Amino acid sequence: MTNPVLEQYTTGKPIVEGAFGHLTPEQTELLQAMWAKLIDSFDKSADELTSAPMPEDTIGDGANKDGSGAHRSSSAPASGRSSRQRRAAAAPSSPAPSTNGSSTGSGWFGWGSGTKHAEPVEYRQLVQDVASEESQPPEFVDHHEKQKQSIREAFWDAVLCDHPDVLLLRFLRARKWHVDDAVDMLLKCLRWRIDEELDRVVWEGEGPLNLGLMRRGIAAVHKTDRIGQPVIHMIVRLNDPKAQPPEEMVKYTVYLMEVARVVLHPPAEKISMLFDVTDISLSNVDWSFIRTFLHYLEHYYPECLGLVLIYNASWLFNGLWKLIRPMLDPVVASKVHFLGSMEEIKQFVDPKNLPKHLGGTDDFAYEYPLPQPGENSAMRDSVGRQAALDKRAAACQKLEEITRKWALENSEGSELEREREQAANDLVSASKDLDRFVRARNMYHRLGVIGEDMALRWDKQ
Repeated sequence: MTNPVLEQYTTGKPIVEGAFGHLTPEQTELLQAMWAKLIDSFDKSADELTSAPMPEDTIGDGANKDGSGAHRSSSAPASGRSSRQRRAAAAPSSPAPSTNGSSTGSGWFGWGSGTKHAEPVEYRQLVQDVASEESQPPEFVDHHEKQKQSIREAFWDAVLCDHPDVLLLRFLRARKWHVDDAVDMLLKCLRWRIDEELDRVVWEGEGPLNLGLMRRGIAAVHKTDRIGQPVIHMIVRLNDPKAQPPEEMVKYTVYLMEVARVVLHPPAEKISMLFDVTDISLSNVDWSFIRTFLHYLEHYYPECLGLVLIYNASWLFNGLWKLIRPMLDPVVASKVHFLGSMEEIKQFVDPKNLPKHLGGTDDFAYEYPLPQPGENSAMRDSVGRQAALDKRAAACQKLEEITRKWALENSEGSELEREREQAANDLVSASKDLDRFVRARNMYHRLGVIGEDMALRWDKQ
């Protein structure tokens, strides 16, 4: 039976069914129905929402201490404090490598090596600990009172620079075009983004991330595959679960997912992931993290994954795959493909976009550039930021008003539909104008891959 995911690379024609700009009349009606239900909920408090329960055996606190039952993940807790203050407060209770020879900690199924050693300085060292003060963004500015935030505010915050239809369609496709299920899934995602303070994550950027993780280069976004999807390269043997507190890997992953959103520009709506599992051992595997990553991918970043390539899998990884596969949605599992040679990789990634260590001709070698003085100066411009916020808020309001009418109209090609598309484009433009005021620059800005206009320049890598 032909795998349509793999067939894209044979024909050179990406799957566009159900994607933005390629909807059938029936799919357009379902999109309108989802918008209608979503807008009807806009005036409700976001406090009424709950996030998707975390799977068992993950890093984190489980249910909220207030007894609400809303589960939280293990990334930074909701707090009005700065990342430095949160880190100082959390340090005494954060897990560290074992110093008493016990078997608790990181590693295969959460078991550590039991080796006695003192905690190295690098274990908790963050990027902001070594970067200059002038390179860091100012203290986070919260534009909403979290406990009073409406679903409307949460939604428009989550859209960021995306076309909002692209966002809704991800949830519709993930829930097989069942509108009520898609709305429920999206609302759970909004709750999670509030709980995990994703607006703060975007604002603070790489500063609060573990420096060792950033320097090791476990993962890097590097150019595109043969159908134009950005590729995240993962070198699994570089992962050392004992080198940093467990929650740091989750924070790093959320950061990487948010970076991936920035480099996903239509028509490319999905990423490819290339896992190099050469020479991995049990010490490179963190079962708890794997489960957390899969949960986030399924519930909070649906339909963002286009292809997963596993290169040079050993008996160890094949055994791990037997444990992972049952947890995957069949659609996600169909996107996973094992490769035994470098020549096979070239079927999916052009050699000119492929690093030499994988058989390509690209001289790319990962090196993490530290934040540079002044790169976040726009974030200190409160007047400019407020003007950009006001412009975007007006664009959101206009698009919402037009969409409310459009959701009740079934005719395609109408003047209202054209007016709505212009309003959506205006929102995307206003969001891009706002970005430099509310998002810390990351390594891909420093390398020139992401321009100030948010255009992508892969040749800079």
